[in-house]
Amino acid sequence: MVSGTETMSMTTTVAKSLDSEAAGSRVRQTPKSIATHQRIIEAAIRCFLDIGYHRTTTSEIAKQARVTRGAVQYYFPTTPEVLRATVDHIIQHFTAEYLAATANVAHEGREGLDQGIDALWHAAHSPLWTAWKELEAAARTDAELASIMGPAKAAFAARWEQTAKDLYGSFLVADPVKFEMGRHLAWQFLQALASSRFAPSAEDNDVKVRLLTEFKVLMRQYWGLTG
Repeated sequence: MVSGTETMSMTTTVAKSLDSEAAGSRVRQTPKSIATHQRIIEAAIRCFLDIGYHRTTTSEIAKQARVTRGAVQYYFPTTPEVLRATVDHIIQHFTAEYLAATANVAHEGREGLDQGIDALWHAAHSPLWTAWKELEAAARTDAELASIMGPAKAAFAARWEQTAKDLYGSFLVADPVKFEMGRHLAWQFLQALASSRFAPSAEDNDVKVRLLTEFKVLMRQYWGLTG
C-alpha cells in the first residue's frame, strides 16, 4: 500500500486473526460495527484486484467501502492491522469456497478424482485467489507486507494440505507419496492454466477446456483409474 499521508501509522500491535482482532478491538462490537469491519476488508480486497496493492490507499479503500477515511482508520489504526485482517479473510473464505464446491461430490475413485480437479479449477479462478497472488507478488518488494505474508503462507499451506487430506483420504491411504506429488502437480498445473492466455477469448477457452480434459486423463492414468 502507498505510504505517506494516505496511509495509516505503522504501530505494530496487531492481532493474529480476524476473530481475535474483533474480540480484542477497542471498537464496540455491534452488528453495525461488525458489518463495517467486514465491508472495509472486502473493499481492500477489491482495491488489490482493481488497482493493485501498490496503488491502494486508505482513501481508495474508504471509497470502495463507502465510508470515510476516518472510519477506516478507526477500525484499522495501522497498516499491518488491515493487511493481517485481509490476509486472514482470504485464507478463511477461500478455503470455505473450496469446501462448499466439494461438499456434494464424490471424494474417491475416478469420479472423485475428476470432480476434485473441477473444484480446483474453480478455485484457481476465485477472485480471492487472485487477490492472494497479488499480495504474494507485492511482498517481494515490500518488507512490511513480506513479514505478514511469510507466516500467512505457511499457515495457508498447512490448512490447504489438511483440507486435501480430509477430503481425499482414500488417495492418501492408497499411496501417501503419490498423493503428495499428485496434489501439488494438480494445483500448480491448474493455477498456471487458469492464468495463461493462448488465443483470443473464445478460442482461449476452448484450448483450456481441451487441456483440462487431457489433464484429467493423465491424472487417471497416474492413479491407475483408466478402467
